[in-house]
Amino acid sequence: MKLSRSLLLITAVITSLCASSALADEIHLKNGKVISGLVVDEGARYTVVDRDRKFAIKKSLVKKVAESNCFMSKYQARLDKLPVDDAEAIFEFGRWLDQNDWSSRAKLAYREVLDLDPDHRGARRALSYSMYEGEWVSPDELNRKKGLVEFAGGWYTKHDLAELKKEIESNKKLRIAYAERRRINDKVNRIVQKFATFNKKKRAKAYNELYQFAEQVNSPELRKFADDTKAHFDRMHKILCAKMMARTEIQATHTQLKKPIDVFQTALGAAIALNASQNPVRIQLPELSVAKVQTTVDIPAGC
Repeated sequence: MKLSRSLLLITAVITSLCASSALADEIHLKNGKVISGLVVDEGARYTVVDRDRKFAIKKSLVKKVAESNCFMSKYQARLDKLPVDDAEAIFEFGRWLDQNDWSSRAKLAYREVLDLDPDHRGARRALSYSMYEGEWVSPDELNRKKGLVEFAGGWYTKHDLAELKKEIESNKKLRIAYAERRRINDKVNRIVQKFATFNKKKRAKAYNELYQFAEQVNSPELRKFADDTKAHFDRMHKILCAKMMARTEIQATHTQLKKPIDVFQTALGAAIALNASQNPVRIQLPELSVAKVQTTVDIPAGC
C-alpha cells in the first residue's frame, strides 16, 4: 500500500529543498515583519515554503535569517516514518497537521485512512461525513437525501428557495430603480447648478432643460420642481440685485458768486468831452469761486 500521489507530491518538494544550501525557520525583514517556513538560499533571493505556500523574497529586503528546525522539516521527518498501511497512524498524522494549521494536507491524510478503513469513524467525522440510514454520506449527499436543493453555495428547501428567488428578483428590481433614481438626481443637480447666474437668458435655458428632462422621464413632480426652482432663483435674483451696489466715480464742479460785487464809475466816448461829470458809467466786476470734487460712491446696481 502506498500513499496517494497528491500526498507524496509535497514530499519531493521538501526533499529537494532540504538538499539546498541553507535551511531556516524565520526570515526577519527590514520592515520588522517575520516570515516563518522552510527557507532556501538561492543566491539573490530566498525561497520560503510554508504548508501550501511557496514564495520568493529578495535578499535586499532581509535583515537576518534565524536557522532552526522548521515545521516543514518536522513534517518531512514524520512523513518519512509514517507506516503506509497503518490507518490509525495516518489518522493521527492528519490530526497533527490539523493542529498545525494545515487542514488541506490533513484532509489528504484522512482520505488515505478511508482507503484503508472505509468505516473509520474519526476520519469520517474529520471529513464532515454523517451516518444516515446506515451509511456514511458527505454533507452534500446528506442534504440531497433530505430533499434540499443547492443554490448559490447554500442548501434550501424547495419552498425556501422559491421565496429566496422572489426576494432576489425583488431586490434586483429595487437596485434597478435605485440606480435610475440616482441617475435622475445626478442629472437634476447638474441642471439646477445652471440656475445660479445673473444672466436671465441662461436661467431661462436652464429652466427649459430641466422641464424637458421632466417630460422625458414623465415626472409631474419634477415638472413642478422645475417651476419652483425657476421661481426661487428669479426671486433670489431680485433680492440680490436690490442689495448689490455698484462703485461709481463722480466728478463735480461747484461755482459760487462772491459778494459784494465790486463797482466803479467812469465816463465813456463823447460823454467825456461834453460833460464827463454829468454822465458817469457804473461798471460791476463780479468774481466767481470755483471748487472741483472727484470721488467714488456706491449706488444700487440695478442688475
